[in-house]
Amino acid sequence: MPVLALNLHAGFKCRHSGACCMAGWPIPVEPSVASAIRADHGLPAASLRTDGWLPDGAEAVITPLAGGACPFFENDGSRLCTIHRRLGHATLPASCRHFPRVTLLEPDAVRVTLSHFCPTVASMLFRDDIGRLGVVPDAEGIADRDEHDGFDARQTIPPLLRPGIAADQGTCNAWENYLLSALDVDGLLPEDALAGIASTAEIIRGWTAGRTTLEAHAVQTVAASTQNPCSSVRWTMTLESATRLFDLAAESVTPGLKRPVVPACGGIADRARVSPRWAQHARPIRRYLAARSFGAWSAYLGEGLRTQVAMLSVALAAVRVEAIRETSRASQPLDAPLLHAAFRSADLLLHHLSDAAVLVRRLASVEQGPFPAALAFMGLEATP
Repeated sequence: MPVLALNLHAGFKCRHSGACCMAGWPIPVEPSVASAIRADHGLPAASLRTDGWLPDGAEAVITPLAGGACPFFENDGSRLCTIHRRLGHATLPASCRHFPRVTLLEPDAVRVTLSHFCPTVASMLFRDDIGRLGVVPDAEGIADRDEHDGFDARQTIPPLLRPGIAADQGTCNAWENYLLSALDVDGLLPEDALAGIASTAEIIRGWTAGRTTLEAHAVQTVAASTQNPCSSVRWTMTLESATRLFDLAAESVTPGLKRPVVPACGGIADRARVSPRWAQHARPIRRYLAARSFGAWSAYLGEGLRTQVAMLSVALAAVRVEAIRETSRASQPLDAPLLHAAFRSADLLLHHLSDAAVLVRRLASVEQGPFPAALAFMGLEATP
């Protein structure tokens, strides 16, 4: 099957920042990897913990050192992995082999997005060499792998349109392409883009069987929305709403992992350092949302298009809260380096700490009730 990725992520190559190796994560180790480590007497096999609870399929866990670094990380200037250097890429634990790839296996293709917790990936949100956002097959740095492991949806029904009604592949493809185009409109604030996406989703999910197929209905709706991407109505997300959505993600963090909290006195930092600079950074923020939309597991975990849009609202809220945190630490207005750090922290929460299935369940109520209530749940408010 084709391996699809965003052109935004094409050309990814590890720059050995060490961020993943110093994140403080316990790393599951498969039996074959554990055996190879024990057989190589140059590796500290004592770093493999085998007692207590172990993840499914793991024979051991690599426990991080007190400072959060993996005991196999060579933090001596080379910034390499001892396992990788001595035994090769194929002998790394699966989570290390695949990071920062987040993979969705579907009947028509393998879709791969990347985690922006990786500093190299986060920097790609600011690149100027790709033109319009798009999906590309066999992208360098993405598709050149022998294995792709992630959420396997090859044997299940397509994502739901709304509770009880499944979509079809043609509709899903039209929706995927629409999301990228809607989040790639020059000068559009991310909140305005999300409100437009929510309105389009509402029309698509309102389809009923009759004179036209769902795919034709979706294609017509998308075409009309794409021709008129901008509205005279402006939209905003209040800090109160961003905080509520951020807390939903934080409450979904896997037990045993540290839950992030909203910074104290966030309103002051937001008004003084984040909100005045927010519009200047609209393009990388929209790109972050586009990357969160592509190959999203939540499409299969949730019960409809509203949930998919709500997940993007949570992602936007996470960037906003983390931007407040970063600008407060630096005591300076939001700029590209601080936004880069906010993207990293947002994906740390959404891709690595929170349980996607738990978060989707917390968003399930958005599928019920009238559209204005759904917009309010997503934290989107029309400005006067």
